[in-house]
Amino acid sequence: MTHVSLRDLTTRQRYWLITGSVGPRPIGLVTSLREDGHCNAAPFSAFNYLSEEPALLMIGVDLYGDESHRPGERKDTLANIEARGEFVVNMVDEPILERAVRCGTDHPSHVCEADEVGLRLAPSDQISVPRIEEAPIAWECRLFKVLEYAKFRSIILGEIVGMYFRDDLLDEQKMRVRVERYQPIGRLGGPNYCRSSDRLVVPVPPYDTKGTPRE
Repeated sequence: MTHVSLRDLTTRQRYWLITGSVGPRPIGLVTSLREDGHCNAAPFSAFNYLSEEPALLMIGVDLYGDESHRPGERKDTLANIEARGEFVVNMVDEPILERAVRCGTDHPSHVCEADEVGLRLAPSDQISVPRIEEAPIAWECRLFKVLEYAKFRSIILGEIVGMYFRDDLLDEQKMRVRVERYQPIGRLGGPNYCRSSDRLVVPVPPYDTKGTPRE
């Protein structure tokens, strides 16, 4: 094993090692609205759920654009969520992957990324921010808290208040996702992604290993 000390690395070197190690990561295509009603869509893979009660998720976001993308400007997603207090996390599967990735390019702030890449917007039920109609699952969220823990980075904590599911994905009797039909794409390091169609079912056995595995 090769040991690497992070104190000797640049920020960009840390980024590549961390994101190359943690994977596959879920991808959230986040829609948000500016105060003038303009819709922004941006993909995030520094994203995951945190708890059920309250129903919280987290998104790691840069505070400002870098030297290659509107340097010094506060990021649209963060600014919009702070101003409106609402956003939607749209899950990404293979049919929308390329369009979701294209939403992350350096569009000017006045451009609606969803329109630009050919994704349709649909109204949400409990919040004013639209969702992506083609997304297999979409979570309506309200801002819970923003943690500004570093000079150029923040964590958005959102409370999930409603969910949309493609009709074949939700078992309404059991109130569970039909995971065998849901195939989200995962993010690896760099421009590398993976499918989730190859599955392993590994139940947790009871301690004595003789009983029925618990769900």
